[in-house]
Amino acid sequence: MKKISDTNNYELVVIVSSECTEVQLKNIAFNYAQQLKKLGALTISVVSKGRKDFFYKIRKTNNGYFVEIYFNSSPQVLPNYQTKLKLDKNVIRSLITKA
Repeated sequence: MKKISDTNNYELVVIVSSECTEVQLKNIAFNYAQQLKKLGALTISVVSKGRKDFFYKIRKTNNGYFVEIYFNSSPQVLPNYQTKLKLDKNVIRSLITKA
């Protein structure tokens, strides 16, 4: 049985609106990494995959910026973090998976 204090490695993929500038994109990615740090996440790394086209429209848009964030965290902090992602108007889609 796992202890509550156990941590896992996670990968977060965020699609940010293409209406954002490069500076805004960097600020958004940095803010999400800082929020993870405040929640107790360790070994955070952010990788920007650039702007890519979608196969179908998502929220009436054809493309967006893909950002991957890798981190080590307790599973208990993920629901609050996912709520913050869903409420951000710049985030088109997000997905957290266990790495």
